[in-house]
Parts: sequence; structure tokens; C-alpha cells
Amino acid sequence: MAGRKLLTIVNPRGGLQQGASVLDTVRPILEAAEIALEVHKTERAGHATDIVKEAQLADFDGLCVIGGDGTSHEAVRGLMLQDSESRIPIGLIPAGTGNTLHHELGCETPTAAAEHIVAGKTRPIDVACVTTDQEEYYCINIVGWGAVVDINVTAERLRKLGRSRYALAALWNVLWPRPRRATLTLDGHQIEDEFLFIIGCNTRSTGSKMLLAPQAKIGDGLIDLVVLRNTSRRQMLNVFRKAFDGSHLSLPCIECHQVRSFSLTSDRPELLNLDGELEGKSPLSVDVRSDAICVFG
Repeated sequence: MAGRKLLTIVNPRGGLQQGASVLDTVRPILEAAEIALEVHKTERAGHATDIVKEAQLADFDGLCVIGGDGTSHEAVRGLMLQDSESRIPIGLIPAGTGNTLHHELGCETPTAAAEHIVAGKTRPIDVACVTTDQEEYYCINIVGWGAVVDINVTAERLRKLGRSRYALAALWNVLWPRPRRATLTLDGHQIEDEFLFIIGCNTRSTGSKMLLAPQAKIGDGLIDLVVLRNTSRRQMLNVFRKAFDGSHLSLPCIECHQVRSFSLTSDRPELLNLDGELEGKSPLSVDVRSDAICVFG
């Protein structure tokens, strides 16, 4: 990939606030391979989306995103708002707390991620298009409702604890659950019940490396829908304990469906967890756009 140019987005404030230092780490690796960087630092929520959406992508050979899941989510949204022929490959360099998709791609360290970009090999991945009454969103990791949102809200309050905050937040919500009534539609079949959470997974893990969807693949054209109906605290604790190795799928209170689309309506509008970002509200519909973007990795 020598002689190339990357539109580079750095989030200096996200996650553990390591974006600037990560840029200092990977810049020599990329520049040694004759890869030039045009660096833009984000200044507010949604800024990465605006940078990518407004860029002349034809002037670049790739997009480099230095941040966590939220920054990646914003950048992908900007890319999806561009014409499909203008979409350039994305290199995801971890500088956040969860770094979920980075782990999925084998880009667990900034150095490894930079080496993937240098190698220049790309792979297509799916994007989940989420439509609500208010707006359209694009997800590459998760689409969550119910306790998945509650956990994220709690985790944000515990941000200073770093990666362990997701596990602690999940345990808190096991002890104080809040079931919600909703109608879930998948493959033409409606399920109306009280649910604790419904989460569509494009990646196998989420949060603090919880292996929620061990059979998920980021490029199979499907989303793995993990459903937990209302159950006892004992069963919820079992789900929490077993979610770290994926064995929770064997529990009778858990369902997993691989679908191309699903929709959900609830008794009242409920906040959503979209790739770790709290945005949008139910009702919602989700459609998988197969191989919508390419990533280095």
C-alpha cells in the first residue's frame, strides 16, 4: 500500500483518552510504508460522521479511524451516507474501552491494526441498517434494546473504572432487572411477551468481552438475535456468568435466531444501544446489508 493516502480520524477524548498517543504510535509505522495521513481530530459527538460524510473520498485510498466502538460507529455512518461507489476501505485502530470490532478483526493492538493497513488486504463486512420513526442508523456491532441499554447507561456512570465497568454494570442490572413488554417480529413470525433484553449481534462479543453471540460472523449476511424473556434473578445470574464463554445459549431462558431482518415494537418508545451509543428509540426495524463496507484485516 505504498504511496497511498488515508483520511485519518482521531478521537482524543473517547474511551481512556488515548487517541493522541495511539496516533503517535502508529504514525511511524504507516509513514515508513509511504502512507500519508490527513489527520482530523473529533471535537464533539457525531463529528466523525460529519467529517466522513463531507469528505471527497475519491482523494483517498482508505479511511483510518483511531478510537473505540463509538468512533467507528460514527465513521461507518458517514461512509454509508456516501454513494456506495465512493466507499473506501476502513482501518480500525483501537483507542477505546470496548474495541469490540477490533478484536473480531484481529486488530487488538494499535500496532497490529496499523500492520493490517500496511498489508493492504481487505475483507467485506455486513452493516445493519436500523430504521426508527425518527431516523436511520448503521451498526457494525450490536443493536440492543432493554437491559442492554440499562447496562450501557450504568456503565457510562462507571467510565473511570475502564473495561471492567461493563461487567459491573451487567451485574447491577441482574440484581435490579426491568422487564418490558414488546412485540418482536422475525422471519414473518410475531412474538409478544415480556423481555429483559433483545440484542442483534454482528460480532461474537460485546462490552467486556462477553461472548453473547458465539456463532456470529461479520460477513455472513445475517444478524444473530439473542433474546432473554422475563425470568428469575437466578436465571439472569446464570446468563451473566455463562456469557463470558458463550455457554449461556444452552440455558432454557435464552433464544438465539439468525435472521436477515427483524422488527420490534414496545408499549412505549424505548432508548436503543447502537454499537454502544445510546441513540434512537423503538419502534425499530433492522435489515442486514451484506458486504456493505470493506475493512483492513
